[in-house]
Amino acid sequence: MRLRDFVPTEWCLRCDRCCRFNSAINPWIPVFSAKEVEEIINRGQDPVVFNKSEDEADGIDVRVKVRPYQDYYVCPFFDVEKNCCRIYPFRPFDCRLYPFLLVKKEGNVYIGIDKDCPFVAHLYEDEQDWVVQKFADYLVDALLSVDGRDEVGSHPSMIAEYPGNVSLLRELRF
Repeated sequence: MRLRDFVPTEWCLRCDRCCRFNSAINPWIPVFSAKEVEEIINRGQDPVVFNKSEDEADGIDVRVKVRPYQDYYVCPFFDVEKNCCRIYPFRPFDCRLYPFLLVKKEGNVYIGIDKDCPFVAHLYEDEQDWVVQKFADYLVDALLSVDGRDEVGSHPSMIAEYPGNVSLLRELRF
């Protein structure tokens, strides 16, 4: 499923948040569907970077195994020297969706946004939150389409309760 990019490239390349995690077990670590894992491996990536965890026992999707770097952990596909993703053109749905998230709360699923993303924080500071709202509307339409439902269905582990500065934007009713 194709999604429009929300965060401009120049913001991504100077960011110091994405692809970095404060622990090796973290709901923010990207989820890959079985199809995405196969594509990454077929493109020459080592299958050892994928880590099956107990919460992903359904066999549909997996998280990557992050690696220690300085005082935090990084995605194995993140190039710390260039501050960019090595698999960006074929990154997983979870990463393509970010800074938007699929949030589980009280049995419901919502589109949420990570307000700690520097670009999102910039929009809110400049009172341009309407840009976030407009993109959330676009995502609702995309995610409720047949392709969107299939994509979400192949990534059940990415629907999570996220800690931190996450705002709920729209409820998704599948």
